[in-house]
Formats: sequence, C-alpha cells, structure tokens
Amino acid sequence: MEGLKFDLVEKALSEDVADVYFARTQIILAREGLNPVVTMEVFTNKDGILCGMREVCSLLARVLPPSAEVWALDEGESMLAKEVVLRITAPYQSFGLYETAYLGILAHESGWATAARECVIAAESIPVISFGARHVHPDVSARMEYAAIVGGCVGCATPAGAKLAGIAPSGTIPHALILIFGDTVKATQAFDRHIEPEVNRIALVDTFKDE
Repeated sequence: MEGLKFDLVEKALSEDVADVYFARTQIILAREGLNPVVTMEVFTNKDGILCGMREVCSLLARVLPPSAEVWALDEGESMLAKEVVLRITAPYQSFGLYETAYLGILAHESGWATAARECVIAAESIPVISFGARHVHPDVSARMEYAAIVGGCVGCATPAGAKLAGIAPSGTIPHALILIFGDTVKATQAFDRHIEPEVNRIALVDTFKDE
C-alpha cells in the first residue's frame, strides 16, 4: 500500500460536518484578529493499530500553509495508550475547523484496523478476508475494508475497498447463487464457466447443510 494516493472525501472539508463550536471559534478569532501558531497533539486512549493517517494527511495538505509542520506515525503502526500519533504546528485558523473530521477519521479507521488485527491474531495461520461491508453504511464501507487490510486481513469483498488498499477484491460463491441453482456443485460449475480464471473458486458448503 506504500505510495498509494488517498483521495479526500470533499465532505470532510465542509463546515456542515464540523462541530459547530469550531465554526463559532473561527468567527470569534477572525473578528478579534487572533490567529496564533499553535501545536496540536492527537493521542489514543487505548492500544491499537493506527489507520486513517493517509486520509488525514491528505486533508491537512489541502488546508495548511507551507510554513506548517506535521509529524505523524505511519499508517498501520501499532500504537500504545496515550501515545501521540499526530502533531500539527500551524496557525490555528488554518486547521481548527477540521478537528472533528481528522479525529473522526483516525478514530473510526483505527478502530476497524484494530478489530481486524484481533481477528487475524485469533485466526493464527488461517488467512482472514473482510466481509464487513454489509454491516456498515455504504458511505463508509470502502474505508472500513481498507482499514481491515491495514489491520492484517489478506483481502476484502468490495471493489471500492480493494481499490483503496491496492489489491483485487476477494469473495466466495454466494448462498444466493447456490440457492437459485438448487445445487452447490451446479452453481460452482456455472461460476467456473463464466467468471475469469484468475478469480479463486471458493464454494460455500453450508447452504443446504448436507454438503
């Protein structure tokens, strides 16, 4: 994943998704003529796997002046409770409004990556593929699957998540296809006839409970 460009969701730059007190703070500081250079540190409350930093750095690159200084842990690094993962030194008004966005990105994606790492550790030598997109809103499913890859999963189910991670999407033959054919073998053979050969043939064997 090294070197992948992480496009920023434009909504993250909108005042509409910022806590309103940050917008009000911007108004007050502008009217009072205050814009000091400050240092902001972001830390974690729990041990985990850092994720979302690529997106946060993309956000900061859009809003910070050339004089700003940013230090950050790398995507996918282990982090310890109370460890600083991000440090920003810049005029406050250049980034204060976006605190809601960058904290949310880091919290959500790190949570997913950490959960994925726990699954990978529990699975020991068995490869883990993320099928979590069906359990989250489509607006965030690609980020969730990207975070699962950062956490150690070897694959993910959606093309959008796989694209962010720089891999091909993974999957099985779904129960729906098997049920429509009424036979696991026939469904698997049909899959084999029509799907490109580089895609793995993985048949589920729990549809009818008699496989």
